[in-house]
Amino acid sequence: MFAEMMKYKELLYFLVHKEVRIKYRNSFFGFFWSLLEPLGLMVIYTIVFSLILGIDGRGGEKIENYPLFILSGLIPWTFFNNAVRAGTKALSSNSSLIKKVYFPREIFPITILLSNLVNFIPAFALVLLAALAFGHPIHWDKLALLPAFLLLQSVFTLACMFLVSMLNIFYRDVEFITNLLMRAWMYLCPIIYPISFVMNSDSPVVERFADFYLLNPMAVMISLYHTIFYGDTQGVEARWIIYTIVITIVIFFISWGVFKRLNRRVGEVI
Repeated sequence: MFAEMMKYKELLYFLVHKEVRIKYRNSFFGFFWSLLEPLGLMVIYTIVFSLILGIDGRGGEKIENYPLFILSGLIPWTFFNNAVRAGTKALSSNSSLIKKVYFPREIFPITILLSNLVNFIPAFALVLLAALAFGHPIHWDKLALLPAFLLLQSVFTLACMFLVSMLNIFYRDVEFITNLLMRAWMYLCPIIYPISFVMNSDSPVVERFADFYLLNPMAVMISLYHTIFYGDTQGVEARWIIYTIVITIVIFFISWGVFKRLNRRVGEVI
């Protein structure tokens, strides 16, 4: 697939450039919205979950620099959420182009992924600036792992996009189901609470199903980002990281296989 994409690298560059340009067209702040969005959500979640609900503490144990904790998990989730939601319509919104000329249709989900990466990567600077502002130590040695984690999340995100973009061609309900699932999925990830709240819970129900919680690849990935930017020492065990890598690869090839198989019928349906 990637070798085939290289044949269309000029087209891919053009589509990514167009996607980024259109997204911020007629916007006063333009590209800076990619930074303002996570900052705004950080403020909202901090007010709601820390000041009002007091979720940042349990049993007298407080999470230091809670806005930084929120931001370090919110940025990767925002990338995943925006990419998957936009990816749902990656094929259906380009129906006229698909009918006119042939090129690998994988290029549309990949375009959405890369355009969101353009917004995602600079947002990491916000975490470093927030760490400096709050006087939180920056773990420069752990930052070396960032490209590997970013690659892992990008592969998982693309796998989800392949699946939902193709299924949405045949069943337009997929777009609405995806939006609903993404809202629920967020609360099943350690964004507003550390993963230790789940693993060390006093609730017998939560304790019983804690391992099922880690079957969620995004829960593990966001915990890994917390380890890098926040220095969370109560991260996931190595076995769950290995599981996440393996399940990401498996899901990628399954979703790509479904994409290729159904791709033959897209011209008839779209």
